[in-house]
Amino acid sequence: MNGDPPARPAGPDGKEPSPWPRVDALFAGEPPPPPVDVRPRVRRLRLLITVALALDLVGLLFTVIPGAIVTLWTWLSADAEAERIEAGTYDEAAAAAVIGVRSVARWAMVFVVVCLVVQATMLHRGYYDLLWATFIDLASRVWDRLAG
Repeated sequence: MNGDPPARPAGPDGKEPSPWPRVDALFAGEPPPPPVDVRPRVRRLRLLITVALALDLVGLLFTVIPGAIVTLWTWLSADAEAERIEAGTYDEAAAAAVIGVRSVARWAMVFVVVCLVVQATMLHRGYYDLLWATFIDLASRVWDRLAG
């Protein structure tokens, strides 16, 4: 009894307990983030890449630009989701799905560039005039047979 304060018992981890447990709990760190349901995001990416590929294929007859825009949008969206994967907010299955869509979107962008080059060549050489003249002639023959 030499005037020292009484010793506190050690905690379960062997350290002396803090005199301010509520303050320690407040500044102990951030709680883990709640789990994120990424299924709607993955579903949206899959739908976008499906629409983009369909527009790319059909667009070769008309114009590839709408398909290129949707493909670029899908690729950028998948890239943003990949950043979230790197931050650790996705589980492994969802991460694999997003990485797969990102890879397909990357190859779709290559396909779009090839389609744009092919389309420019076809426009320059006059293939579209011949192609559409043939389609219009065929459609008018079918229409004439159906009409009478």
